[in-house]
Amino acid sequence: MISTNNQQKSFLIIGGGITGLMAGTILQRHGINVTILDKGRGIGGRLATRRIRQPSSGQGIFDYGAQFFTVSDPTFQLWVDQWVQQGIITPWSNQLTETGTICYRGCDSNRSIAQYLAQNLEIHTQTRVTKIVWDGSQWRVETEQEKLFYGTRLILTPPVPQSLALLEDSAIAIPSLLKHRLAQVSYHPCLSVLALLDHKSLIPEPGGLRLKDASLAWIASNYQKGISPEGFAITLHSTPEFSQAYWDVDNEVVVEKLLKIASPWLNASVIDYQVHRWRYSHPKTVYGDLYLVLEEPGLLIMAGDGFSTTKAQDISLNLEKSMLSALAASHYCLNLEANTL
Repeated sequence: MISTNNQQKSFLIIGGGITGLMAGTILQRHGINVTILDKGRGIGGRLATRRIRQPSSGQGIFDYGAQFFTVSDPTFQLWVDQWVQQGIITPWSNQLTETGTICYRGCDSNRSIAQYLAQNLEIHTQTRVTKIVWDGSQWRVETEQEKLFYGTRLILTPPVPQSLALLEDSAIAIPSLLKHRLAQVSYHPCLSVLALLDHKSLIPEPGGLRLKDASLAWIASNYQKGISPEGFAITLHSTPEFSQAYWDVDNEVVVEKLLKIASPWLNASVIDYQVHRWRYSHPKTVYGDLYLVLEEPGLLIMAGDGFSTTKAQDISLNLEKSMLSALAASHYCLNLEANTL
């Protein structure tokens, strides 16, 4: 194993989604050293954007995770207002929710929100954590890439089932009552289809449609959304029921079925496509608190959109749930650090 840091870091955060990035941003702004580890090639988690390049048709850019987000909490609104002023996000429409709530999106893409938060953070991507060990004074995090990371505090932000699996593989004991509560947290899956069309679709303004269909939940034009100016990029999200039923089915079958349902709004040929499987798309049940603190064997905090007092009434509020969990967890950490000085 190779140690990547000669100097002990104060906080290690596992997971580079919105929760990990927000917690890292807040802690670092208060002078605390932070290192974030993420198994993916890029940061952002479900703030995901991908490109499909075709010589004959240009480049399609797809938001294929979270499509937009809404705000209900005043504290989160303060952050959102700052992001709007800084040109990181922009209102997309108020036609995408039944309540007429303003929907926000990243100006360049939704991943650009994550990239903004990550710009001053130490982040290691393509770093899959295999084991965490408390050595008596600090955490040692072992990775598939045979690199070691150290920190006195540890924050886990992956989906709860993944965090539980890591704790079990690391032989980290959890009190039975807490373990039972964590085991009750579950997530809906989602199959996402990224389709590059040969010309503009018939999707009406503002470029996104929620469908009341048993198989297809959402269809969006990234071209009309404004993030794919050179390619007619379409994102389709299946319903949780369809995702569950077709999770292990070949991509060709998934794409054929969903494109058939979407065909009235496409009226175009598909040049190329990709499929992404979101096993943990959004919480089905939640923990009941904004974060969890484990004090033994060392201080470990769990946070994320699965940590909430209530399930989001609308999927567009899940990013806010992640943010509120990150804010609460990081403020706990700041208070802890202040009291130990």
